[in-house]
Amino acid sequence: DRGHEGADEYVITLGRSLVEPFLTYSTRRDLRKKAFDAWTSRGELSEERDNLAIATKILRLRKRQANLMGHTTFSEYQTEDTMAQNPENVMNLCMDVWKRAKEAADKERAMMESFLSEKGDELEGGIQPWDWRFYAEQVRQANFNFDESELKPYLSLDAVTNAVFDVSNKLYGLKYVKRDDIKAYHKDVNVYEVRRAKKDSPDEDELVAIFLHDNFSRAHKSSGAWMSEYRTQTKNLIEGADPIEGVPIVSNNNNFAKGSGATLLSFDDGTT
Repeated sequence: DRGHEGADEYVITLGRSLVEPFLTYSTRRDLRKKAFDAWTSRGELSEERDNLAIATKILRLRKRQANLMGHTTFSEYQTEDTMAQNPENVMNLCMDVWKRAKEAADKERAMMESFLSEKGDELEGGIQPWDWRFYAEQVRQANFNFDESELKPYLSLDAVTNAVFDVSNKLYGLKYVKRDDIKAYHKDVNVYEVRRAKKDSPDEDELVAIFLHDNFSRAHKSSGAWMSEYRTQTKNLIEGADPIEGVPIVSNNNNFAKGSGATLLSFDDGTT
């Protein structure tokens, strides 16, 4: 869909599902840098899509909202009724995590530098951000005999999905019926009826939800993984309303790279 159809032509988009594997396995340092620079500056690449003015307006409106509610800053307003209670506690937690994360990252860097030294390799400018994933993977294979790619065949998207469905069936009695006849908002989205045995008639089941499984990365789709609720479950329906209006519509959204064969997941993707 990018207009490249040659057998030796490949496209690496700026979606995480393609960039991260490329940064992990590509032996071309120059291309890793090119991909990393484009990825980390993707919000700055197109003037017509520059949303800095919108972001500035949002910040100003948030401050105004906080002031109207008697707070000096939006962060004070936002944390008042949370476990954190105030911005200072949030920052203290972040700095505590930062200190520990930096210590772990320094140890990982030392292992990568030792690996390079043992190989007799030198990197101009030392280990850079676009090198990190590549050499971290090399160290895992060399020091711990762990190659993530060997685990992936056991974690196909279909196998992981079936495993999740099976667990929810054993825990909550739910079963999933795929509905290919229901058209979703994109052709890659799978639609399922979620059903459960009736309390007063165990031999019969009833519809309790519609589940949309949106797995693959595509142009203009938000990155990351998340859950969305298109309709909330409710029993407070007006008299005469269709009961289907009380059935929730929920989606699970991922950004896996779609290929011609089975979609193989990393362990992190599988747990996500």
